Amino acid sequence: MENFKVFSSEHFWIIFSNVLFFIFLIIIANFFNKKRFAKLSAVAIFLLKISELVYRYMYNSESISQLLPLHLCNITLIFIIIMMLSGSNTLFQLCYYWSLGAIFAIITPDIKYSFPNFMTLSFFITHFYILFAVIYAYVHFKFRPTLGGYFSAFFSINLIALGVYFINDKLGTNYLYINRLPSFSSPLNYFGEWPNYIIIAELIYIIITYIAYLPMRNRAVKFKKESFY
Repeated sequence: MENFKVFSSEHFWIIFSNVLFFIFLIIIANFFNKKRFAKLSAVAIFLLKISELVYRYMYNSESISQLLPLHLCNITLIFIIIMMLSGSNTLFQLCYYWSLGAIFAIITPDIKYSFPNFMTLSFFITHFYILFAVIYAYVHFKFRPTLGGYFSAFFSINLIALGVYFINDKLGTNYLYINRLPSFSSPLNYFGEWPNYIIIAELIYIIITYIAYLPMRNRAVKFKKESFY
Protein backbone atom coordinates (compact mmCIF):
# COMPACT_ATOMS: atom_id res chain seq x y z
CA MET A 1 0.00 0.00 0.00
CA GLU A 2 1.37 3.38 -1.03
CA ASN A 3 2.10 6.10 1.50
CA PHE A 4 0.00 9.24 1.52
CA LYS A 5 1.87 12.36 0.38
CA VAL A 6 0.90 15.78 1.67
CA PHE A 7 0.20 18.37 -1.06
CA SER A 8 0.14 15.66 -3.71
CA SER A 9 -2.48 15.56 -6.46
CA GLU A 10 -4.26 12.88 -4.41
CA HIS A 11 -4.36 15.20 -1.40
CA PHE A 12 -5.89 18.04 -3.42
CA TRP A 13 -8.43 15.75 -5.11
CA ILE A 14 -9.59 14.38 -1.76
CA ILE A 15 -10.01 17.92 -0.40
CA PHE A 16 -11.87 19.03 -3.54
CA SER A 17 -14.21 16.02 -3.54
CA ASN A 18 -15.03 16.43 0.16
CA VAL A 19 -15.75 20.14 -0.29
CA LEU A 20 -18.16 19.35 -3.14
CA PHE A 21 -19.82 16.54 -1.20
CA PHE A 22 -20.50 18.61 1.91
CA ILE A 23 -21.65 21.63 -0.10
CA PHE A 24 -24.09 19.23 -1.74
CA LEU A 25 -25.32 18.14 1.70
CA ILE A 26 -25.79 21.75 2.81
CA ILE A 27 -27.93 22.37 -0.27
CA ILE A 28 -30.08 19.24 -0.17
CA ALA A 29 -30.75 19.80 3.53
CA ASN A 30 -33.14 22.53 2.36
CA PHE A 31 -35.51 19.81 1.14
CA PHE A 32 -35.62 17.90 4.42
CA ASN A 33 -36.48 18.50 8.04
CA LYS A 34 -33.44 20.40 9.36
CA LYS A 35 -33.48 18.82 12.81
CA ARG A 36 -33.82 15.28 11.48
CA PHE A 37 -31.16 15.81 8.83
CA ALA A 38 -28.72 17.07 11.46
CA LYS A 39 -29.39 14.10 13.72
CA LEU A 40 -29.06 11.53 10.94
CA SER A 41 -25.76 13.02 9.78
CA ALA A 42 -24.43 13.01 13.35
CA VAL A 43 -25.38 9.36 13.86
CA ALA A 44 -23.75 8.42 10.53
CA ILE A 45 -20.50 10.15 11.50
CA PHE A 46 -20.58 8.61 14.96
CA LEU A 47 -20.89 5.11 13.44
CA LEU A 48 -18.11 5.88 10.96
CA LYS A 49 -15.76 7.00 13.74
CA ILE A 50 -16.55 3.96 15.87
CA SER A 51 -15.89 1.74 12.85
CA GLU A 52 -12.55 3.45 12.31
CA LEU A 53 -11.51 2.88 15.92
CA VAL A 54 -12.53 -0.79 15.74
CA TYR A 55 -10.63 -1.16 12.46
CA ARG A 56 -7.50 0.39 13.94
CA TYR A 57 -7.74 -1.80 17.04
CA MET A 58 -8.32 -5.04 15.16
CA TYR A 59 -6.22 -4.62 12.01
CA ASN A 60 -3.57 -2.09 13.05
CA SER A 61 -3.10 -3.58 16.50
CA GLU A 62 -3.32 -0.14 18.12
CA SER A 63 -3.84 -0.16 21.87
CA ILE A 64 -6.79 1.43 23.66
CA SER A 65 -4.46 4.14 25.00
CA GLN A 66 -3.62 5.11 21.39
CA LEU A 67 -7.27 5.35 20.41
CA LEU A 68 -8.58 7.73 23.06
CA PRO A 69 -10.44 10.70 21.52
CA LEU A 70 -8.22 13.32 23.16
CA HIS A 71 -6.74 15.20 20.22
CA LEU A 72 -8.37 18.55 19.45
CA CYS A 73 -10.27 17.37 16.36
CA ASN A 74 -11.59 14.27 18.12
CA ILE A 75 -12.69 16.36 21.09
CA THR A 76 -14.34 18.80 18.70
CA LEU A 77 -16.00 15.93 16.81
CA ILE A 78 -17.59 14.67 20.03
CA PHE A 79 -18.97 18.12 20.79
CA ILE A 80 -20.06 18.52 17.16
CA ILE A 81 -22.03 15.28 17.21
CA ILE A 82 -23.74 16.26 20.47
CA MET A 83 -24.46 19.72 19.05
CA MET A 84 -26.09 18.28 15.93
CA LEU A 85 -28.15 15.87 18.03
CA SER A 86 -29.26 18.45 20.59
CA GLY A 87 -29.19 21.71 18.61
CA SER A 88 -27.25 23.40 21.41
CA ASN A 89 -26.13 26.97 20.78
CA THR A 90 -23.80 26.69 23.77
CA LEU A 91 -21.91 23.82 22.13
CA PHE A 92 -21.89 25.68 18.82
CA GLN A 93 -19.84 28.44 20.44
CA LEU A 94 -17.12 25.96 21.39
CA CYS A 95 -17.27 24.05 18.12
CA TYR A 96 -17.07 27.17 15.97
CA TYR A 97 -13.74 28.28 17.40
CA TRP A 98 -12.29 24.79 17.82
CA SER A 99 -13.23 23.82 14.27
CA LEU A 100 -10.27 25.83 12.95
CA GLY A 101 -8.11 22.92 14.08
CA ALA A 102 -9.82 20.73 11.48
CA ILE A 103 -8.65 23.07 8.73
CA PHE A 104 -5.02 22.69 9.79
CA ALA A 105 -5.47 18.91 10.11
CA ILE A 106 -6.86 18.71 6.57
CA ILE A 107 -4.00 20.80 5.19
CA THR A 108 -1.29 18.80 7.02
CA PRO A 109 -2.92 15.41 7.73
CA ASP A 110 -1.23 12.92 10.05
CA ILE A 111 -2.07 9.84 7.97
CA LYS A 112 0.06 7.11 6.45
CA TYR A 113 -1.81 5.41 3.63
CA SER A 114 -3.15 6.53 0.29
CA PHE A 115 -6.80 6.38 -0.70
CA PRO A 116 -8.89 4.18 -0.61
CA ASN A 117 -7.56 3.10 2.79
CA PHE A 118 -10.46 3.13 5.28
CA MET A 119 -8.55 5.14 7.90
CA THR A 120 -7.64 7.80 5.33
CA LEU A 121 -11.24 7.98 4.15
CA SER A 122 -12.56 8.28 7.71
CA PHE A 123 -9.95 10.89 8.60
CA PHE A 124 -11.00 13.28 5.87
CA ILE A 125 -14.74 12.69 6.17
CA THR A 126 -14.80 13.24 9.94
CA HIS A 127 -12.60 16.34 9.76
CA PHE A 128 -14.67 17.82 6.96
CA TYR A 129 -17.81 16.98 8.92
CA ILE A 130 -16.62 19.28 11.70
CA LEU A 131 -16.55 22.17 9.22
CA PHE A 132 -19.80 21.04 7.63
CA ALA A 133 -21.62 20.93 10.98
CA VAL A 134 -20.47 24.43 11.92
CA ILE A 135 -21.65 25.79 8.57
CA TYR A 136 -24.88 23.79 8.83
CA ALA A 137 -25.61 25.26 12.27
CA TYR A 138 -24.81 28.73 10.96
CA VAL A 139 -27.06 28.37 7.90
CA HIS A 140 -29.93 26.23 9.16
CA PHE A 141 -29.92 26.76 12.94
CA LYS A 142 -29.10 30.47 12.56
CA PHE A 143 -26.46 30.22 15.30
CA ARG A 144 -23.80 32.93 15.40
CA PRO A 145 -20.41 32.96 17.16
CA THR A 146 -20.19 35.45 19.99
CA LEU A 147 -17.49 37.13 22.04
CA GLY A 148 -18.68 35.18 25.07
CA GLY A 149 -18.21 32.00 23.07
CA TYR A 150 -14.72 33.13 22.09
CA PHE A 151 -13.60 33.37 25.73
CA SER A 152 -15.51 30.23 26.71
CA ALA A 153 -13.83 28.19 23.96
CA PHE A 154 -10.38 29.42 24.96
CA PHE A 155 -10.72 28.65 28.66
CA SER A 156 -12.50 25.34 28.02
CA ILE A 157 -9.80 23.94 25.74
CA ASN A 158 -7.09 25.01 28.18
CA LEU A 159 -8.91 23.30 31.03
CA ILE A 160 -9.24 20.15 28.92
CA ALA A 161 -5.55 20.39 27.95
CA LEU A 162 -4.59 20.48 31.62
CA GLY A 163 -6.43 17.23 32.25
CA VAL A 164 -5.01 15.67 29.07
CA TYR A 165 -1.48 16.57 30.20
CA PHE A 166 -1.81 14.34 33.26
CA ILE A 167 -3.43 11.56 31.21
CA ASN A 168 -0.47 11.70 28.81
CA ASP A 169 1.95 11.62 31.71
CA LYS A 170 0.24 8.52 33.07
CA LEU A 171 -0.12 6.64 29.76
CA GLY A 172 3.01 7.84 27.97
CA THR A 173 0.88 9.35 25.18
CA ASN A 174 1.01 12.83 23.69
CA TYR A 175 -2.58 13.86 23.01
CA LEU A 176 -2.98 17.54 22.08
CA TYR A 177 0.84 17.51 21.77
CA ILE A 178 0.82 19.10 25.18
CA ASN A 179 3.62 17.02 26.73
CA ARG A 180 6.15 17.16 23.89
CA LEU A 181 6.52 17.98 20.22
CA PRO A 182 4.76 15.71 17.69
CA SER A 183 6.79 12.83 16.30
CA PHE A 184 5.85 13.83 12.74
CA SER A 185 6.59 17.04 10.86
CA SER A 186 4.13 19.76 11.85
CA PRO A 187 4.04 23.57 12.21
CA LEU A 188 4.65 23.10 15.96
CA ASN A 189 8.17 21.86 15.21
CA TYR A 190 9.10 25.39 14.12
CA PHE A 191 8.06 26.98 17.40
CA GLY A 192 10.88 25.71 19.61
CA GLU A 193 11.04 23.14 22.38
CA TRP A 194 8.57 22.54 25.21
CA PRO A 195 6.98 24.71 26.58
CA ASN A 196 7.84 27.46 24.04
CA TYR A 197 5.82 25.91 21.22
CA ILE A 198 2.77 25.73 23.50
CA ILE A 199 2.96 29.44 24.33
CA ILE A 200 3.34 30.37 20.65
CA ALA A 201 0.49 28.04 19.67
CA GLU A 202 -1.72 29.66 22.32
CA LEU A 203 -0.96 33.15 20.97
CA ILE A 204 -1.68 32.02 17.40
CA TYR A 205 -4.94 30.45 18.58
CA ILE A 206 -6.01 33.67 20.30
CA ILE A 207 -5.32 35.73 17.18
CA ILE A 208 -6.80 33.35 14.59
CA THR A 209 -9.99 32.64 16.53
CA TYR A 210 -10.54 36.35 17.13
CA ILE A 211 -10.12 36.98 13.41
CA ALA A 212 -12.74 34.25 12.86
CA TYR A 213 -15.05 36.14 15.21
CA LEU A 214 -14.56 39.59 13.65
CA PRO A 215 -16.77 39.12 10.54
CA MET A 216 -19.62 38.18 12.90
CA ARG A 217 -19.17 40.92 15.50
CA ASN A 218 -21.90 43.23 14.18
CA ARG A 219 -24.40 40.45 13.69
CA ALA A 220 -23.52 38.37 16.75
CA VAL A 221 -26.31 37.56 19.16
CA LYS A 222 -25.93 37.50 22.90
CA PHE A 223 -24.38 34.27 24.16
CA LYS A 224 -27.23 32.14 25.51
CA LYS A 225 -27.61 28.55 26.59
CA GLU A 226 -30.74 28.08 24.53
CA SER A 227 -31.27 25.18 22.14
CA PHE A 228 -32.51 25.13 18.55
CA TYR A 229 -34.84 22.27 19.33
